[in-house]
Amino acid sequence: MATTSDTSTFTREEIEQAIDDGYEMAAAQAGVDVDNDDFEATRAAFWAYLAVTAVTTQPGASAEQEATYTRDQVSTALNRATDDAAAPGCADDIDNFAVNATMTLLDNPDADFETITTKCYGEDAEEVADWLTNAA
Repeated sequence: MATTSDTSTFTREEIEQAIDDGYEMAAAQAGVDVDNDDFEATRAAFWAYLAVTAVTTQPGASAEQEATYTRDQVSTALNRATDDAAAPGCADDIDNFAVNATMTLLDNPDADFETITTKCYGEDAEEVADWLTNAA
């Protein structure tokens, strides 16, 4: 996965767009509903963890001054939420792809499925698509 400078920060809007696009891509490739219970639980947990991050690292952030988050903060919250929501306690290929897609899209909003599979897995898109289909 690509990394950005430690000084890069992202707004809630940027993060929300990357999550929406990443989860939609994972769902489409796996043939599952993007509004499934697993994804909904992960998203809810993620936003809760990110809110805690904002409170503990940016106590002055408010509606007037939106909190921003580093890539590491987003990754930590998203991975923790994914692990917590995974049933039975182990994230599957779809969950892991959604995380990788989200993080890649945060860095590069124009990334497509093939770009993500090559960058994150070193595999061609068809191979990863098969993993996602089989995990559904």
